[in-house]
Amino acid sequence: MASTKSRISLERKELISQYATAAVSLYGVISAEEFVAVFNHYEEAHTTVEEAMLALVHLARTDDVEYSVFGEIISRPKFQPKSDDYEDSVEDIRRSQRGKPHYLPSKEEFLKYLDFGYREPEEPYAELKAYILKHKLNSRKEGLSGVDGNMFDLHAIIQFGASIKEELNYFQNARYRFKEPRELQEFINLVTNVHNHTRMFLNNGFTPDEIFEIQNRTRWNPTPKKLPKR
Repeated sequence: MASTKSRISLERKELISQYATAAVSLYGVISAEEFVAVFNHYEEAHTTVEEAMLALVHLARTDDVEYSVFGEIISRPKFQPKSDDYEDSVEDIRRSQRGKPHYLPSKEEFLKYLDFGYREPEEPYAELKAYILKHKLNSRKEGLSGVDGNMFDLHAIIQFGASIKEELNYFQNARYRFKEPRELQEFINLVTNVHNHTRMFLNNGFTPDEIFEIQNRTRWNPTPKKLPKR
């Protein structure tokens, strides 16, 4: 009998690899079993843990892929299994993810996360950027070496679980200056809004606002117990 590995076409391997890339872009870290559930949510031709891991490991060895595989864990390239802090970093994220559902947008939306720079929702970032430019909080202009680069950095550190205080420290270190207390407070409000509407690894892709709403709904609407049969 042919092995499972020999039965996986290159096209199938590449499809599984695409989903793994989008998954780690959105979730940061995901187990093989969780990944299979995500893949099967979108694709009618379901996969298994065995097939998925064979495909991902094979492509990771032969291609320049945007994910790492270690044991039963698939992660962003940022989490390199050979690095000293790999286990601690992954365990910290996995601990925070525990018990939270995965954010599952439409298939079209999910596959946009093949681009690691994709950011949604964009409106809070656009509002913050516009405020920075209007009030000239920094001498830098638009562009990756300026305000757009700051927005990119902010998105990245929030994804990895930075606190609002750490985010404000980032801007302080980037030499943002405020003319009056009101301006500072408006800026803090905008950064807080960005934080609350950013999709985070710790929340399996949900924003802080969304996960708060989900947890509140679960807390106040527990699954009803089955009534005894009469």
